[in-house]
This record gives sequence, structure tokens and C-alpha cells, in this order.
Amino acid sequence: MYDSREKAIRDQQWALNASRNEGIAEGEIKGEIKGEIKGEIKGEIKGEIRLIRRLEEILQLPTSNESTLAGKSLEELQLITVTLRSKIRSRNI
Repeated sequence: MYDSREKAIRDQQWALNASRNEGIAEGEIKGEIKGEIKGEIKGEIKGEIRLIRRLEEILQLPTSNESTLAGKSLEELQLITVTLRSKIRSRNI
């Protein structure tokens, strides 16, 4: 009877440790994925900011402050880019 109880305790402890390790691994994977996504978005934002500033130079507009642009979302930056590109197209017609 004592051995059975000891085995049950060890089995329960093993299951708890396995669950804990699985949770830790899952958390690490989620963290890595979030970090990769944030890194990609930051890279896209930096690229979009460079493009906006270059388009402004082409149009001979005052270049936007990089820190001001950095405070905008990727979608907002893309909208600015579309607007500037359309100005360049309409200017060349």
C-alpha cells in the first residue's frame, strides 16, 4: 500500500513537471514569435519612413521629422506614401 501511494505521488509529480515544462516551452515560442513580428513591423516602418522622406525630397517638400513619422502606425505611413506617390504621378503627366 505504501509503495502504491509513493508511486502515485511520483506519477503526479512527474505529470506536474511535464505540464510545467510544456507551458514554459509554449511561452518561449509565443515570445519568439511576437518578437519576430515586432521586428518585422519595425523594419517595415523604418523602410516606409525612409521612402516618405525620399518622396518628399523628390517633390521638393520639407522633409518630415523622423521622430514624428515614427509615432505613426504602419497603415498611416503607407497612406502618406500613397498620397506622395500620387502627387509625383500627377506632376509627371
